Amino acid sequence: MAMYLWLKLLAFGFAFLDTEVFVTGQVPTPTNGFSLTTPLPHLSQQPNLQTSSARGADTQTLSSQANLTTLMPDPPGASGEMTTLGTVPADTALPADTLTLARNSSAALPTHTSNISTTDISSGGNLTTTAPATLSLATTGLLSTIATTQPKPTCDEKFGNITVHYHYNSNNQVFEAELKSDGTHKNPCEIVGCKELENLQQCSKGRFNLSDSSCTPAKIIELDVPPGRENFTLHDCTKPVNANTTICLKWETKNLTCGRGKLSYRFHCDNGISNYSQINLRDLEPQRTYNCATEILYNNTIVFQENKSVETDLGTPKKPLNVSCKNVRENKTSVTWTHPASLLHGYYLCSNKTKSETCTKLAKNATWFEVNSLKPYTYYHVSLYAYVVGRVQRNGTAEQCFFRTKAARPSVVRNMKVIRKQENVISVTCEPPSEINGPEKSYILEVKSGNSLFKNFKHPTCKFEVDNLYYLTEYTFLVSFHNGEYQGEAVAKNQSTSYNAKALIIFLVFLIIVTSIALLVVLYKIYDLRKKRSSNLDEQQELVERDDEKQLMDVEPIHADILLETYKRKIADEGRLFLAEFQSIPRVFSKFSIKDARKPHNQNKNRYVDILPYDYNRVELSEINGDAGSTYINASYIDGFKEPRKYIAAQGPRDETVDDFWRMIWEQKATVIVMVTRCEEGNRNKCAEYWPCMEEGTRAYRDVVVKITEHKRCPDYIIQKLNITHKKEKATGRDVTHIQFTSWPDHGVPEDPHLLLKLRRRVNAFSNFFSGPIVVHCSAGVGRTGTYIGIDAMLEGLEAEGKVDVYGYVVKLRRQRCLMVQVEAQYILIHQALVEYNQFGETEVNLSELHSCLQNMKKRDPPSDPSPLEAEFQRLPSYRSWRTQHIGNQEENKKKNRNSNVVPYDFNRVPLKHELEMSKESDPDSEESSDDESDSEETSKYINASFVMSYWKPEMMIAAQGPLKETVGDFWQMIFQRKVKVIVMLTELTNGDQEVCAQYWGEGKQTYGDLEVVMKDTNKSSAYILRTFELRHSKRKEPRTVHQYQCTTWRGEELPAEPKELVAMIQNIKQKLPRSCPEGMKYHKHAPILVHCRDGSQQTGLFCALFNLLESAETEEVIDVFQVVKSLRKARPGMVCSYEQYQFLYDVIASTYPAQNGEVKKTNSQDKIEFHNEVDEAKQDANCVHPAGALNTTQEESRAAGASEPTSGTEEPEHSANGPVSPALTQSS
Repeated sequence: MAMYLWLKLLAFGFAFLDTEVFVTGQVPTPTNGFSLTTPLPHLSQQPNLQTSSARGADTQTLSSQANLTTLMPDPPGASGEMTTLGTVPADTALPADTLTLARNSSAALPTHTSNISTTDISSGGNLTTTAPATLSLATTGLLSTIATTQPKPTCDEKFGNITVHYHYNSNNQVFEAELKSDGTHKNPCEIVGCKELENLQQCSKGRFNLSDSSCTPAKIIELDVPPGRENFTLHDCTKPVNANTTICLKWETKNLTCGRGKLSYRFHCDNGISNYSQINLRDLEPQRTYNCATEILYNNTIVFQENKSVETDLGTPKKPLNVSCKNVRENKTSVTWTHPASLLHGYYLCSNKTKSETCTKLAKNATWFEVNSLKPYTYYHVSLYAYVVGRVQRNGTAEQCFFRTKAARPSVVRNMKVIRKQENVISVTCEPPSEINGPEKSYILEVKSGNSLFKNFKHPTCKFEVDNLYYLTEYTFLVSFHNGEYQGEAVAKNQSTSYNAKALIIFLVFLIIVTSIALLVVLYKIYDLRKKRSSNLDEQQELVERDDEKQLMDVEPIHADILLETYKRKIADEGRLFLAEFQSIPRVFSKFSIKDARKPHNQNKNRYVDILPYDYNRVELSEINGDAGSTYINASYIDGFKEPRKYIAAQGPRDETVDDFWRMIWEQKATVIVMVTRCEEGNRNKCAEYWPCMEEGTRAYRDVVVKITEHKRCPDYIIQKLNITHKKEKATGRDVTHIQFTSWPDHGVPEDPHLLLKLRRRVNAFSNFFSGPIVVHCSAGVGRTGTYIGIDAMLEGLEAEGKVDVYGYVVKLRRQRCLMVQVEAQYILIHQALVEYNQFGETEVNLSELHSCLQNMKKRDPPSDPSPLEAEFQRLPSYRSWRTQHIGNQEENKKKNRNSNVVPYDFNRVPLKHELEMSKESDPDSEESSDDESDSEETSKYINASFVMSYWKPEMMIAAQGPLKETVGDFWQMIFQRKVKVIVMLTELTNGDQEVCAQYWGEGKQTYGDLEVVMKDTNKSSAYILRTFELRHSKRKEPRTVHQYQCTTWRGEELPAEPKELVAMIQNIKQKLPRSCPEGMKYHKHAPILVHCRDGSQQTGLFCALFNLLESAETEEVIDVFQVVKSLRKARPGMVCSYEQYQFLYDVIASTYPAQNGEVKKTNSQDKIEFHNEVDEAKQDANCVHPAGALNTTQEESRAAGASEPTSGTEEPEHSANGPVSPALTQSS
């Protein structure tokens, strides 16, 4: 009975063990047991993988009667079976490294144990045990002797609800595996103990054996670690254009190496769900936030979750309200509207009349805009729409209004022709005006005889036939156009009727009857004989005269208000209209005799055999000692605009005629000489040097003594003050001003018509009412001489009458001296100068008048109108895209531009050669060795830099953008190749977070190909940092020194903070620059100064303008801000583009030269660059400076430069027909 009870208690204990497992913190500590830290098998990467108690315990505590079950890894080369379980007595303590059982051991297995073993782990990890792996028993004895009365369930059934869950550690990018139950059973920790495997690498694989003494066989749980979170990116895939009504989210994977087919996704958003990797939400409301929860599942188990809030973009604005076009006039209208009830950032207002459309961007608070520059009596429609700018710009629906401008006065009729069809019948035809400007079309013809109206007609077409006119009467025919509301200006032409043939016959018959036949025959014979004898030459000359006059065209004078439009029309199509006009003017009017110039004793006084003065208006000198040839000089009187004999046009004096030239100056009482040539051009003598040099002082020319008192050199001209006296006359000396223009190439034209307007101002400043004629001469005295006279006279006419007749005046010039205005380009230049003056007016200001003038220019009268200074700035041409920019916009060069809107023009970009030519190695700094001799687009590299003309024009400046990191080497190569002496840096290296210039210098030596750059010295001042560099080329002998000025007071703002310090820096920079180029030096693109900012325009343009203005103020005591800025805009885009910068230039000059007692006080004189007088040094005359020239001299001009070979010494005169040809025409922009 006692034995039966004992057995019953023992069975009860086994039943208890079969259902109960100790959890963490509940395992009693045995008094006679042992503690053992059992290492887990080495999985693959973690050699120290350990089994521990839950969450950090290092050992397991086992009962004294329990057996320890140990998992062993498969030995190398073993099969994929599970490891064998073994038992170790509880009272035996073994070190961890001795717990090794043989594979397939036959040791007795304990029957009541719950074990988890791990096999086939592909990535290492730590297994943490939170409950004992072997159950503790209080009863001793052999457990194997108790028999089970019923079959055990399978472990798959018992643990079917247990799964593996993974937790990701984003800091270490590893996983932790944990067993979890689905809730239908108890917590798995209460059944099998909580197990965790830590430090698992993503995409690793393995398996668990989950067993218990109450089930068999063990459950195999596969370990499949998902990929890490860093392999997934939640991407906003919404297209910007649809971002206002749609949202797109998408999971994207990268570097994914496993489990791609086991992944699945879920999206739960406010307006939809998706079980795919991407969700698209449509028909959403603009500018609203939507929330989305998304999950990534691996093997249908959630591994990652994320919440995302996305806001839709701004919606399309509504169309403007109450759009109307009011106050419609001939050329403008006003558009008004009210704001729509929606968000907007601004408006676009577009107007068009045909296919072309012009749009203007307006501010968001605008409710009114005036559309200008419309054509009269033309239908227009105006479209207005609002826009917002979010992820993209969204334009609202346009609201339109339609209108037609009012009628205006039509232009004049064209191509009016008056033809005599019969003796007293005249036909009048014309073409419609270019601008009708009204609803109807009719022509009005008025026929006047003298001042009285004879007849008038009105007809829908311009075809009139006027008959019954009086015979032998001159009539004036005036045709005007009427458009229904306004009548245009009339065009007038004269025509005479012929005699009545019938009446003449009757008269002759009557005369024959009344007069005796004999007397009639005698008288007729006498009359006929006398006529033949006396008028034979006259008849021949009349025939020639009729031929000369017949080829002339009927060219109407041009009114000032249509001067620009007329010029554009005539210059179009390669200037064919200009060419036709010019070629219609006879080179020589043969009706005027040329006898005196062809006499043998005068022929040697002519420079060219075919450019001779007419007899009737040549300048006659006083006779000397009865010498008939002493009265001749190759010079002609020329009439000005309504002023007879205002000029004397003369050839350049030869050595044989210098005495005669000064005799003419004395006898004609001339006080101004305008010389528009150099003594030598293209190695050819063009004019003798007929004045003394400063070193010589005085020189006698027969009876006239010439003394030079002052010599002043300017970039485009030289002014010399002379005093002349006559040995045989007691009259006091006479002051003569000699002005030599040095920027005019032979047979060509200056680069800018403004230069001639500037020359005219200088000449007129020295001329006065009591002076004699203005003497103008070049080499032959016809081409450039005629051009200057034509400009001066036509400007007088433009100022006096508001119109010009260039064609008529050039014809008049040719009637007074042959070949005046020698080539077509000079004829066009006269028009260009008139257009320049008419468009821009006088913009030059004397320093003495600057302060008072600037005050008046800033005043607004009335306050609503722009000030004169603002109006002057608005007249500046923008020159946008006026030249090609192909090189800078090539695909491989776009990345070299900091600003896509500031790309250098092709004609003046700075090219870089790939390799330097070493032909001048012995003299690397020689001015004759040009590094740009072989520059071409095909062989040169690209850098964002442009040549900019400096005040002293043979020397140039370079305007460049701040170099990029990848263009620093090219930047230094440009400095070396262009012989740069000074670098001016106007920015910091960065502006906030944005780089504006790469640091192109450093401590020590920097190497860029064959070029070494070493920074030698650094000095700091309050306004700038001065660095000194030494450049050495491996193929050059001598190093070069370059100075860099970095302005520190100009920190990204539009205007400098300290203008006075900027002026001081410029004055200091001048000391580092070389003196003006030697006279007669060949023109090269050498740039002693390089200026750069971020884009090479914003600050660079302002600096270059100020630099040139300061030079002009110091040298000439005048400034012309308008022309300086205009020149810079033509050289590079974006130069001086704001009114604030324009006004800043005036203000800085005014503050630099303050007025005291009515006079200008100059700054420190030591800052002024002095230019040596090199007159007559080594025969390099002060007037023999090679011109700066236009950057693009045509080949025709180059050929023409060698056309007319002048005579020298006693050589015979040459024929000018060898040369003067019309240069190629280029259409002005």
